[in-house]
Amino acid sequence: MTNMAEAQLIALDWGTTSARAYLMGRGGEILAERSKPLGIMQVNRNAEEKSLVLEVAFGAAFEELCGDWSETLPLTPIIACGMVGSRQGWIEAAYRPAPADLSTQNLELATVEVGHGQRLHVIPGVLDSKELPDVMRGEETQILGALDLDTEQCDSEDEQLFLLPGTHSKWVRVKGQTIIDFSTSMTGETFALLSKYSILSKLMDPATDENWNAFDRGVRVSRSSTGSVDVMLTAFSARTLVLTGRLERTEVSDYLSGLMIGSEIRSVLERWKDREVPALTICGNQELNKRYARALAIFDVQRVRELQGTAARGLWSVASTVGLLQASSV
Repeated sequence: MTNMAEAQLIALDWGTTSARAYLMGRGGEILAERSKPLGIMQVNRNAEEKSLVLEVAFGAAFEELCGDWSETLPLTPIIACGMVGSRQGWIEAAYRPAPADLSTQNLELATVEVGHGQRLHVIPGVLDSKELPDVMRGEETQILGALDLDTEQCDSEDEQLFLLPGTHSKWVRVKGQTIIDFSTSMTGETFALLSKYSILSKLMDPATDENWNAFDRGVRVSRSSTGSVDVMLTAFSARTLVLTGRLERTEVSDYLSGLMIGSEIRSVLERWKDREVPALTICGNQELNKRYARALAIFDVQRVRELQGTAARGLWSVASTVGLLQASSV
């Protein structure tokens, strides 16, 4: 049973497709956690379907996710990162520009009333104002959590590379605790769309387990001279290989996954084609970490480590740095 008396922070990692809540105690210990498919896209759909004001829909989602915690712990601070702070979220938290120091105390958090006399504090994202601008929300907090878990890497001025796989994967260059720049790949969302709505889905049968041979095959195609062209010119092979008897219908999903992840990696690694790839940390769920680590090995990227659950640590770190935890103990 959760000891509510030990709770010092309610932390939310609220993204596009899901929301995860953490009840955290001394030193960032996770006392309890919950996850629900209440990402901002679902909340926006709920608002439209039920003719609700968006703020009301977010309030209802918050209540479903952790309303009992906030009601029981009215003096406990609440903090969130992710797309909940986007233009389609509960309240928009202004971006901070890259390079962005993740350890700064001068962080302007957006706030919104959540009921029970409490406010939700939302961490701002990061904007990379290059020719084709890039933005992130939530990933900056995951990176901070990863750095916080490894003080040696945190203090190092060597360039590091962080990969945050998901709906929109982020590749982030970091020095010390500063995000230098980053890029986004829509691999996850594109894979989902192709798997559900495209002609490729018509020959895609579900498999009971991952077919790693099919996945590896897709990655190797992406690494080959054939895969040097745009993935939009190779993706159709997920259909034609079935039609010509060279791929089973139950292999299509993993083959396409390998093809797309491999293409993403190939494009990103072009930046380091004449020098060694920096030490790379993957921060994602277990399934995605495994896929990307396997694909990176096929591309001969050696210095790779995998971490999970870094968002909670990052949320705790921000709450501590800006004084929310101190305020809650007064």
